[in-house]
Amino acid sequence: MSKPQDRYAGLFAPLSLGGKTAPNRFVFAAHQTNFATGNRFTGRHTAYYEARAAGGAGTIVLEGSVVHPSDWPYEYAIFGYEATVVDGYRQVADALHCHGALVLAHLTHSGMQGSSHYSQLPLWAPSPVPEVNSRELPQAMDPEDIAAVVEGFRQAARYARDGGLDGVELNAGQDSLIRQFLSPLTNQRNDEYGGSLDNRLRFARQIIKEVRDELGHRLAVGLRLSGDEHAPWAGIKPEDAAEIARCLASDGLIDFISVTSGSIYTSHLTRPGLYQPPGFAVPLAAGIKAAVTLPVFAQGSIADPGMAAALLADGKADAVEMTRALIADPELPAKLRRGYADDIRPCLLANQDNIIGLVQNPRLNCANNPAAGYECEAEFAPLKRARMPHRVLVVGGGPAGLEAARVAALRGHRVALYEREPQLGGAVRLAAAAPGRERLALAVDWLERQVRKLEIEIHTGVEMTAGQIGQQAPHAAIVAAGGIPGHHPSVRFHPNAPVINPRHVMRGDVPATPGRAVVLDTLGDPAGMAVAEWLAERGWHVEVATSDMFAGQRLTASLELTAWNQRAAVRGIAFRPQFDALEVTEHSVIGTDRFDDREIRLDEIDLVVDVSPERPDETLYFALKASGLRVFRAGDCVAPRYLSHAILEGYRAGREV
Repeated sequence: MSKPQDRYAGLFAPLSLGGKTAPNRFVFAAHQTNFATGNRFTGRHTAYYEARAAGGAGTIVLEGSVVHPSDWPYEYAIFGYEATVVDGYRQVADALHCHGALVLAHLTHSGMQGSSHYSQLPLWAPSPVPEVNSRELPQAMDPEDIAAVVEGFRQAARYARDGGLDGVELNAGQDSLIRQFLSPLTNQRNDEYGGSLDNRLRFARQIIKEVRDELGHRLAVGLRLSGDEHAPWAGIKPEDAAEIARCLASDGLIDFISVTSGSIYTSHLTRPGLYQPPGFAVPLAAGIKAAVTLPVFAQGSIADPGMAAALLADGKADAVEMTRALIADPELPAKLRRGYADDIRPCLLANQDNIIGLVQNPRLNCANNPAAGYECEAEFAPLKRARMPHRVLVVGGGPAGLEAARVAALRGHRVALYEREPQLGGAVRLAAAAPGRERLALAVDWLERQVRKLEIEIHTGVEMTAGQIGQQAPHAAIVAAGGIPGHHPSVRFHPNAPVINPRHVMRGDVPATPGRAVVLDTLGDPAGMAVAEWLAERGWHVEVATSDMFAGQRLTASLELTAWNQRAAVRGIAFRPQFDALEVTEHSVIGTDRFDDREIRLDEIDLVVDVSPERPDETLYFALKASGLRVFRAGDCVAPRYLSHAILEGYRAGREV
């Protein structure tokens, strides 16, 4: 294998972790997948992790394994306290060791941040502090409970060893019982486990000692530690985390520390979305590295290999968790080593499809990589060349059309791509014009680079008709024409009402002089919130009106709701929830309260933005279908949805054509 480029060389240096050596500094950290069956590791886990090991990740920390029956935090959690977990560990370890990766179990107990829905047992915690989200009051653990959990960690570590793993990582991070004992925010005990730092460290020390005694010094034992709870009135602050790390490292029983951030009030800072700058938590790792001599792992939206290499070179960490980046492109390290950095499919950091703790219980996936989590499915097997290459015409240069063209060309077809706008990228380019969402453009930038490397005819500024396509006589066509702005279905708009749609806003087609704007939002997703921010940044007085209970309700799925409310408060954006809009006149928006039906008038309005579901632009598709041409469609011209749907359908069309 060729030598990596010098600027990335540090990422490929081996790293000693106690009795084990990682082949490089890339870490794929523990995260929820919902792949389990019967609360055990499955072949889907194996395929998912193996793709990252084959792509060059040096250390892979498996999905968290709970250590005691008192903790069942989500339906598909791995039961690390059951002997049956050993077979799953062994299957995963055997597959990953073939590629040279270290494989670690992530041993955890969620404590008060778990759920009682599945176990029907009370939550356990150091103290009776209500859980922030559910408001459930946990049971304060007595000495027998504490001893049982300590023993649970020891037994779970034994199962990890018996399963052939290279060691364990103990969770004292965002959602962990160990952190809850360490922090005065949640530990209000007055016995030997509470009060002073030495007392609050006791639980962690007991667990670490039992695990080390069980595993010996041949296997690695690491600690995942919250470097900042972002609750300075009582929680762990960076200087506290450094002292905790120093104390635990001085015991000589742990081999590395991985540093995360967040706590009961700030889960959105453990895996933030687009609005936190990449690498935001690196200073936390640097602070702990300065306090200990152990290897330290950094995390916090690190998706760029250049940033990862730089923080290693600067001595801020010894290894880098690039988990979401490796979800987006499992081959990131291998491509980097071969000098193909431009071919790495980028991570958008948008949290779309990889935040799994939702009521729908989805499996993990990736907005920009449709194969993520589905590596064992036949449709994501390596592409094969078509037995008979065809001429394929693709209409639409958004993400669906670009992906369709890319995949069809990789299969050997002769592809021509037509886009009516002067630039490729479709609606994603408009979405990326919103404040803080610039990174979305990376998805179509990458796709454009890939199609330009292939032998694809690319025509921009051309709107194709069914007749023109018929004259070219392709063997097949793929229509990815996008969507058409829709209208609020129950609102009467007067002819002179100053109404525009989000596309107008993102193009800058708004009055030059700012005034008072109302965003009529029926979606509750980033579209309406982005419009409101864009206008507010340009001096508009903005009010978001929605019939929902609160503005931006769908932002909970990407952990962006808290950050959105913070930004809205800074920009002076007002909210009008539970508002059923009925009529928009030249200067007013008239509606009723959703619950008591009283009339509400928003007067002296200069601009109304109608944020409603778009409609599919499907005319061309049906015209081609009626002509008898073999035709497919993908993306918003099927049904306007999210980026992940567009890319997946483009992939399927390109594979099937």
